[in-house]
Amino acid sequence: MLKKSALGMLFCLIAVLAFGGVVSAQDTVTISYALWDNNQLPAHQQIIDAFEAEHPNIKVEPQVVPWGNYWEKLQTAVAGGDAYDVFWMNGPNFPVYASKGVLTDLQPMVEADKLDMTVYPKSLVDLYSYEGKSYGLPKDFDTIGLYYNKDLFDAAKVAYPTDKWTWDDFSKAAKELTRDGNWGFASTLEDQSGYWNWIYQNKGDVIAADGSKVLIDEPASCDTIKFLYNFVATGESPDGATMSSADPSTQLFPGGKVAMMLGGSWLASSYATSEAHIDVAPLPMGKQRATIIHGLSNVIWSKTTHPKEAWEFLKFLGSDKAATILAQSGTVIPAYQGLQQAWVDSIPNMHLQVFIDELEYAVPYPTAAQGMEWNTQISTVLGDVWAGNTSIDDACAKAAEAANAVLKPQ
Repeated sequence: MLKKSALGMLFCLIAVLAFGGVVSAQDTVTISYALWDNNQLPAHQQIIDAFEAEHPNIKVEPQVVPWGNYWEKLQTAVAGGDAYDVFWMNGPNFPVYASKGVLTDLQPMVEADKLDMTVYPKSLVDLYSYEGKSYGLPKDFDTIGLYYNKDLFDAAKVAYPTDKWTWDDFSKAAKELTRDGNWGFASTLEDQSGYWNWIYQNKGDVIAADGSKVLIDEPASCDTIKFLYNFVATGESPDGATMSSADPSTQLFPGGKVAMMLGGSWLASSYATSEAHIDVAPLPMGKQRATIIHGLSNVIWSKTTHPKEAWEFLKFLGSDKAATILAQSGTVIPAYQGLQQAWVDSIPNMHLQVFIDELEYAVPYPTAAQGMEWNTQISTVLGDVWAGNTSIDDACAKAAEAANAVLKPQ
């Protein structure tokens, strides 16, 4: 027995020398990673697999929290002292979380590892900087395009949208496409992928540059709201009740009930696999061209118990390897410079170059230092209009009053 024991120890020693040591279960660290888009989970799982292959002592558990619950759950987790180690962050919420000490200051690690931040668009680096320090590594960016159902266009014998389309061309097509129980356009109350784009195309503004007050009641902005509501009033768009019971972007449009709708570049991959034949065109031009641009970053919770492992994962998420996987998946446009073409090429049957070309006239996502409650107030008022409970003539003034009350200094 002693000989067998000694022989066993010898074999173990040989294995350790041959393979550089054995990683035990106790040496393995598990970190959590929160995201809100289930469509991006397969690509992120590939990224996680690639990361874990290079870091066998670190395991990453992805947690998909739907957008509707994401921020509420994040706030609850932070308050309870058990937040995600690494998670997605957007521009509107970043100042709030950074100023309250929820996020890790990445600047010391960026400088220590000599991370090249110039590989990301400067606008995104600046967006996720607080008091001159980086708190997030840019992940992606997005613009908004006009998605359209080619089958419904063909059935109605309407020419596909082009980069020459104006608001008048769009309105005419919406009327012609409203037939056989289908709607020509889904005039939603989405902000980033909806009415904000139209307001800027009409040379209006959503909020003042300094975030001090909303401008939804200004003529250019209010006229835009009336223009969009008219599609609902005339039956060329589903009404508020219909769109509340059946989501336009995930049900009505890909299900072949709506011919056109605005949507972000992040929807391209899911629409490419739809039974309907869907393509995308630039937004129809108003008084000028405009589209909302935004981008996400990955951040680290300031109280994570595994800061070193979280940083290693964050660096990998911000690498060209991760960006290439994202690009080839067709889910989002990677922020990493030089890899956008891979995303365009990922879905050859859709004109994804539209989203890249729109960068020329993109408008930054409207924000305020106090967060986005002002926008919630506007959405509530407009929701009552789309539901038929509030006069469109009173809506802009009511929305501005409610939103500005939130922005007033306390």
